[in-house]
Order: sequence, then C-alpha cells, then structure tokens
Amino acid sequence: MKEKSLKEISWNVSEEVYREDSALSYSTLATYERGGFNCLDGLFEKKESPALTFGSAVDALITGGQQEFDNRFIVAEFPSLSDKAIKIIKDLFAENHIVCRGFDNIPEDKIQEKISLYEYWNNCKPETKLSKLKAEGVADYYDLLQLADTKTLLSSEVYTDVLNCVRALKESPSTKEFFCDDNPFDDTIEHLYQLKFKATLNGINYRCMSDLLLVDYEKKIIYPIDLKTSSHTEWDFFKSFVQWDYQIQARLYWRIIRANLDKDPYFKDFTLTDYRFIVVNKTTLTPLVWLFPQTTTVGTIVVGNGSPLKLRDPEVIGAELSHYLNEKPAVPTGINLIGDNNITHWLQESYD
Repeated sequence: MKEKSLKEISWNVSEEVYREDSALSYSTLATYERGGFNCLDGLFEKKESPALTFGSAVDALITGGQQEFDNRFIVAEFPSLSDKAIKIIKDLFAENHIVCRGFDNIPEDKIQEKISLYEYWNNCKPETKLSKLKAEGVADYYDLLQLADTKTLLSSEVYTDVLNCVRALKESPSTKEFFCDDNPFDDTIEHLYQLKFKATLNGINYRCMSDLLLVDYEKKIIYPIDLKTSSHTEWDFFKSFVQWDYQIQARLYWRIIRANLDKDPYFKDFTLTDYRFIVVNKTTLTPLVWLFPQTTTVGTIVVGNGSPLKLRDPEVIGAELSHYLNEKPAVPTGINLIGDNNITHWLQESYD
C-alpha cells in the first residue's frame, strides 16, 4: 500500500532555481570529461544547439503536456536558416533587442563582429557576408525572437517532428507503458516526471533532474529512466552513449536518488533498478529501450579488448573537477610548472 509519493522527498524547486544551483551536475561533469582542463573557463556557459532545443521540446511535451510546452516554446513560420545564421542572430538579439527593435537598426560593425566570430562565409568580403546573411531572412527571424520574448522559437517543420516523436513514444509497443497516464483508481503505480534531487557524495554536492521515475509502490521498485532524442538511429544508440558520456549520467543520477531513498524510513527499502534510456530518432521513429547493467558499478568500467573503452567513475571526475574549480591551479595536475615534464610519460598516459 502506498504510504506517500516519491515526490515528497524530492527537491521541490523551480527549474530556474535548479539550474542556478552550484552543485555539480551530469552536464558539467560530462563537459569536463570531454574537454579536460582546457575547457574550465567556459564550463558553465549556457549551451544551445538545434539538437538540444529539439530534445527539450520533446521532453516538455511528453513529460509536461501541452501547457508546459506552450509555457516554454512558441511555434511560427520562418525561413530555414543555417545554424551559423541562427547563432549570429540569437547573439545579436540577446545583446541589442532592448535598444534595437529591428535587425536593420543594429550597427553594421556589431553584425560583422558576430559574422567573424562564427566564421560565416569565411572566404567572402565583409559586404558579401552581410548580404548573404540578410538573404537568409534573418530580419524576420529577429522580429520573431522579439515576439517570442523569453520563449524558445520553433519552426512549424521542427514542431511537426516533435509531435511525430511524441506520438511514436506514446504508441510504440516498446515504450507506451512508460508514458501512459496513471490510473486514478490505482495508486500502486506512479509516473513521476522531472523530479529533482540533491545529494552530497564524499563531500561534494551534486544535483540531478530525472526525466521519468516509474514507481511500483506495491512491489517497492523504482525504475529510473531518461529520454533521449538521438541523431543516431535508435539501434545505434550505443554510439551516442559513448559520445555524450551517458554512463556518467546513469551512475551519478542513480547514486543521488539512492542517497535520498536511504535517508527516508519508507523509501529506504525500495529497490532502485539500473538506469534505462528510452531513445527516439525523428527520422526512423522506432523508439527503443536501452538498459545500462553497470549502473551501480563503482570505479572505472573497462569495455572491450585491445584498445578498451575506459569509463571513469563519476565521483572521480567530480573530485578532480571540484579540485580545479576550488584551487584554480595554473596547469593540470601532474604537470610541472617549474622543472622538466617527461614527454614519454605523457604520451604513455594519453595513449594507454
């Protein structure tokens, strides 16, 4: 019998408060693991890309419903712009929209500065670059950003792809059970979306926001699940898993949630299963479920032979990153600022 909901022990704050919190997250750890010491200066910069926007739109619609989607996004017809043109206009809008109500009112030197920054038509003359940018229809896009205000702008074409993904997830035999509505006459099963948790692991603060926690109160089992909109086909998700270090997310989220369960007299006896990833590709629309059976493994995971893949433990990465953020050393650990550095040693480290 259900005594209370899992959401009662979650971290009940807005997404804005969650994003501003100083605790380390999966995205921070994964960015550092891919970029290392050299990425520290830009570690906390807001990341934007068409792929991230698309994934957020699918998340919002399937986990929060139409109201959540409408609160965060606005759909409109506009020309198909290149990724670089979109980045240029978004930067210009962020810096100038208060004083410049239209694109044509922005000083040309500011536009050329962004054109150079994003290497837009690099081999052309400045006046040609500007003409090409205007020809993409960026003035209309700038006006739409003004209309959208704080919401994210989506084209009708992208919105159609979002709807197709949501429909596939809700109708596919492999995934529909994860996104169905709870039975109001049966409180033994609960689908909980976007629950947030915090935990201190070995002296370091971490946070997570789980896409879906499926709770079986009768069997005392919790299924943690993350939704991915992948550029790879659903059957090639293992490639995305490596590319984006999703092992960090699975292992870190599991430990954060488990730490919160263990502190609660009711939930401490619940089983938290290995992490599952539900994957959908907007073209193939064949949702699949992938299980990570090494979710609870502690330490480095080694996969394969010959040149094995090494997946470092999230807390090892977190401790290393925390050291750099707190101590702010001039060079990475192991590098001698004064004295010789052994090239052979570092070649061995790099290719081991």
